[in-house]
Amino acid sequence: MTTEDNLYTELEARLRFETLIADLSSKFVNVPAGAADGEIMDAERLICELLGLDLAALWQWSVETPGVLTPTHVYAQEGLQAPGQMRQEHFPWYVQQMLAGRMVAFSSLEELPAEAAVDRETCRQLGVKSNLTIPLSVGGEPPVGVLGLNTLRTKRDWPEALVKRLQLVAQIFASALARKRADQALRESEEQLNLALGSAEAGLWVLDWRTRVFWVTKEARELFGFSPDQVVSMDCYKESVLPDDWDLVQGGLERSLKTREPVNVEYRIRLGDGRTRWIASRGRPHFGPAGEPLRVMGVSMDITGRKRAEEAFRAGEARLEAGADLAGLGCYEVDFIEPSSFADERLSAILGVPAGYQSNLQIPQLWAQHLHPEDRRRVLDERQKLHEGRIERISIEYRYMHPAQGLRWIHHVARVSARDAAGRTIRSYGVVRDITLQEQAQEALHDLSGRLIRAHEEERARLARELHDDVTQRLARLAIDAGRAQSGADGASAAEMMRSVRDGLVSLSEDIHSLSYRLHPSLLEDLGLAEALRAECERFSRRESVAIDLNLPELPASIPPDTALCLFRVAQEALRNVARHAKACGVEVSIRPVDGGLQLAVVDDGIGFEPAAPRDRHSLGLASMRERLLLLGGEFEIESTPGEGTAVLAWAPWKEGQS
Repeated sequence: MTTEDNLYTELEARLRFETLIADLSSKFVNVPAGAADGEIMDAERLICELLGLDLAALWQWSVETPGVLTPTHVYAQEGLQAPGQMRQEHFPWYVQQMLAGRMVAFSSLEELPAEAAVDRETCRQLGVKSNLTIPLSVGGEPPVGVLGLNTLRTKRDWPEALVKRLQLVAQIFASALARKRADQALRESEEQLNLALGSAEAGLWVLDWRTRVFWVTKEARELFGFSPDQVVSMDCYKESVLPDDWDLVQGGLERSLKTREPVNVEYRIRLGDGRTRWIASRGRPHFGPAGEPLRVMGVSMDITGRKRAEEAFRAGEARLEAGADLAGLGCYEVDFIEPSSFADERLSAILGVPAGYQSNLQIPQLWAQHLHPEDRRRVLDERQKLHEGRIERISIEYRYMHPAQGLRWIHHVARVSARDAAGRTIRSYGVVRDITLQEQAQEALHDLSGRLIRAHEEERARLARELHDDVTQRLARLAIDAGRAQSGADGASAAEMMRSVRDGLVSLSEDIHSLSYRLHPSLLEDLGLAEALRAECERFSRRESVAIDLNLPELPASIPPDTALCLFRVAQEALRNVARHAKACGVEVSIRPVDGGLQLAVVDDGIGFEPAAPRDRHSLGLASMRERLLLLGGEFEIESTPGEGTAVLAWAPWKEGQS
């Protein structure tokens, strides 16, 4: 081939390449975003065939895996394998050049600089002979990828004119990819907007202020009840709005156009079936070059559920406020992060909180300072347990020294509404109630109960003295007289009669003496609790033919009269219940010191019963035993199982030295 032929062939190849560049430029101007990938790969094929290249690959940074380049558009000559993903560390020098926006071109691997040793070795392993790599960037932004053109069979040069044309191709590819990404982002944005509008039951609209006609989306038509082909004019829109709310809507639009501020209005509409719906409309006005209003663009959404919830909340608040008023509850909330505290007027009155005492933690500090000294440690310990998460709720009664009113009784309930990661309290709330009158009434009731029982015992003592000092002595004299009459009487029948009278009088005397003892055990005052119990047990065993085991180890010598009388009466009532209900063969009675007090136990081997089972009537005896012990600050318990007997346990406090 002559020199002229070579020149002709070269010019023809250049012409074909220039034609290809022109075709690509015109084609990619209007290429749809969805067709960009196919057009890029087809262009890579044409370039490789025209320039005799073996491999063209467009690489983009991986979104899922940082530092990884993924070949997204590849053309390889037949028989060659397309490359896979490459990590940044495989081409560190290349990546540095690309990020700086610099192109790389070499005809042989030896042309790569010394600092590209890793890159040279990677190219050698891939079989690359010559390479041109152009960064892909649009509008001065950092490169999103690179275009790599390679020969794998022979080496070739990269003339400057050719490189400039290939840079133009790379720019065309980068622009196409940018449009594709923008189109994809737009579709995603539209999908997200439609999803958000659908989830919020919202619709878009545009009001043309010159024609007073709305453009509305399908969702907006459904929201307002407009038909699909209905022209939504201002009059049509007005008809859907409740008359009472139209002035609010119209005023919001006019004010927005006048002040150029967004319109924001909530109002009610009436649907075709008569239902009412709450609507929130938000819009922004747009104006022409001369400042004339053109349109208002906005969104409307259904807020009926929110409005109903607000109404229900307000009604609930009103009911809660009424209940709090009726119960006399004061409410508070403490935030330990800000820090701040809030107390309503009722709580401020109950605790004596001065006006303006809402900043920082002044209210909790005031409350803690005025706790009664004898209750402070107990109350603060409970609060500490709550704040540390050891308990979830406090319900406690304590005494409080009101700054102006003095001693008050408080019932306090508290919970934690938020904790940090370690479980410590961030925010707590609670209610307090002044129960001073209730406590005073309870104390008065206990005092009255005590006085009634003491009066009862005093009356019993008086009756016992009268029976013992009067009736018993007179009956004894009668018995003596009858005996004398018997000794001087004639006839066997008279003697028998007088003997019967004497025996009856003796028996009556014994019965009255026993009654006197039950009314008031004189032995209890004369010889103490132990002897009184021993006599009572002997009398019970003799009368009921039930064996009694009395155990009184190390009983204190001096027991307060109230304590001794209480335990004696409980034992007496327990034995009476054994006789009435237990059908027992044996009973064990014991008193021993336990936990700073004296514990009485009356245990029988009778038929027992189910303590939790309902009864036909309440037992006055059980109530009396409980009340006696309650007045002394003691404890009362009954343990029983059907078929296994019953145990009555009574504990009364007693300290050494009491009298």
